Amino acid sequence: MKKSSVNFACGLLAVSALVLFAGVALELGFPSKMSAAAFVLCAVGAAGLVASLVLMFRLRKGEALTSAKYARKKSIVTPCELDFLKTLRRISPEKYEVLPQAVLLSVIDKRTETAYRNELFRVIDYVFVDRISFAPLLLVELNDRSHLRADRKLRDEKVREICDKAKLPLVTFTTDETRSFDLVRKRVLSEILKR
Repeated sequence: MKKSSVNFACGLLAVSALVLFAGVALELGFPSKMSAAAFVLCAVGAAGLVASLVLMFRLRKGEALTSAKYARKKSIVTPCELDFLKTLRRISPEKYEVLPQAVLLSVIDKRTETAYRNELFRVIDYVFVDRISFAPLLLVELNDRSHLRADRKLRDEKVREICDKAKLPLVTFTTDETRSFDLVRKRVLSEILKR
């Protein structure tokens, strides 16, 4: 919170309170009917109080945002995702590189100029790329129980729709399926070679 902004808000609060108090005192001095001067003082004082409180709230909110604490993660993948990454990297390592936590925006371009690209900020668990050119070849999702939730199902459907339109294959595995290297290898290679 900037000191000058805080000082201004406090000053506005103090002056507004004094103006409001003066308006009330003036009205108490003439109880039969409120004078125009008393009314103006009360209105200005009340408006100033509201403005100063709003300003203080916004300053406090800004302080909360700027004083947020951050910490480096121990890993960008969970232990389960790391194990599966090691499995995927055993598949033709001379031809393919496997990158974890890829954002769709890094592998798909949106050609429509009239729409937002925010749906491309979704994260995919893994992307197979050509080892030489780094051209994206295949996206891989590891589906745990969280993918059974309604919101995740909608997200997964949207991701699949985007990948289909971009002609970038997407293959999903359950955590049980990841235990069979032969199954994983066969599905990955068949999807890469299919296109």
